Amino acid sequence: MTNPKQLYLDVKIDQTKNLSDFIQCKSTDLIIKALKEFCTEESLNQNFFLWGRAGSGKNYLLHSIHHEFISLNKRVAFISFKNSVFSSPKILDGLDSLDLIIIESINLFPKENNWELALFSLINAARLSGTKILCSSDIVAKDLNFSLPDLISRLLSFSAFEVKEIKEEEKREALKKELLKKGLKAEEKVITFILNHTSRRLSDLLQLISDLDDFSLEKKRKITIPLIKEMISFD
Repeated sequence: MTNPKQLYLDVKIDQTKNLSDFIQCKSTDLIIKALKEFCTEESLNQNFFLWGRAGSGKNYLLHSIHHEFISLNKRVAFISFKNSVFSSPKILDGLDSLDLIIIESINLFPKENNWELALFSLINAARLSGTKILCSSDIVAKDLNFSLPDLISRLLSFSAFEVKEIKEEEKREALKKELLKKGLKAEEKVITFILNHTSRRLSDLLQLISDLDDFSLEKKRKITIPLIKEMISFD
């Protein structure tokens, strides 16, 4: 089996993220189910648009989908506009020959005519070639403020999902569930400590769980408040 073609434009790919590790609760069940279906050959949805506030978990989901496609030996391009300035829209040329195009932070996509035309052309070409497109944005598609009406129309045709911040009570239950999935146990007071003394953003909680797993294995200790304090250099 040959290695799949991968193209990363100004993004560091985290190959450890996958959909099965994303916090599952009532607020996330629908989007996880839809994205799992998106990864299949039988998917009826060719294009996805994920939007939501910073820290809601969009980045984690993008990396998870990338991981899923690469594990299926698919060819993927991952383009990030999050902290990037590209000199030319030519970076989009030929991407419709791949299996999946991931565009992170499309709300930061250059609002210039040549860039918008290039993206519009890519979406049309991808539709003909069967290439899937997955975009993320901090705002809903209709508010992207592109000057090309046809581009907005194309993006509005994508299957759109809001990645919502999960509720406080869901965070507690989800945190316990995710720890158990990794074979970790924590007392209720430890869960309370985590929620009260660390970031409550979903993306940060997911990273914390992963870090706790690694740190507890490294130290060969169960998860306790002193261990967490040691890991995060808590003062």
